[in-house]
Amino acid sequence: MVKIGFIVEGHSDQIILKSSKFQNFLKYQMKIDLDEELINIGNGKAGIKKKFVPFIKNLNKKGADYIFVLLDQDDNSEKFKKCKYTPRDCPREVIDELINYRDNRHYVNDKLVFVVMERELEAWFLADNNLGLDFEGDNPEEILNPSEAIARQINIRSHTRISKRFAEKFSIERAAEKAPSAKRFIKKIEEVSQKDE
Repeated sequence: MVKIGFIVEGHSDQIILKSSKFQNFLKYQMKIDLDEELINIGNGKAGIKKKFVPFIKNLNKKGADYIFVLLDQDDNSEKFKKCKYTPRDCPREVIDELINYRDNRHYVNDKLVFVVMERELEAWFLADNNLGLDFEGDNPEEILNPSEAIARQINIRSHTRISKRFAEKFSIERAAEKAPSAKRFIKKIEEVSQKDE
């Protein structure tokens, strides 16, 4: 069984990764092992940039065969003002921003798998039909601020509380039907899983 680790921006990502629903998907469908201690939280993209090297060393020391770096595109109106790239440049620019920080590029290797969620994790929640959330259009990743769209519907603004609310109901497979970045995430998990065969 392949053992993977994660570097994520926040607790909301960790909540989904730790959920029994996601753990069962990894273990039984993908033959992948993810231990809770192999999830490193950067507290935002800036935190990941600064802690990237220690996170990589920590996950290697703990025996991760592959390390997934899960990042938000973060291009809603307020956050976009601080970015040095435009939404259509993503996800490559998001990854480049991370690996070009200090000496991070020296720790990039074949064991690293970068996944950029278009917009943010909440777009994946919108894409999961079973969660009962509404959005305009066909692709929830085209909405500038998915967390705000959810907040209006469930009256919760905290990313962490939103994740807690949906953790055991959310299906990455259902989300992949409407969210291209969720589909890419599953594809990358499948690729890693098949390398163990």
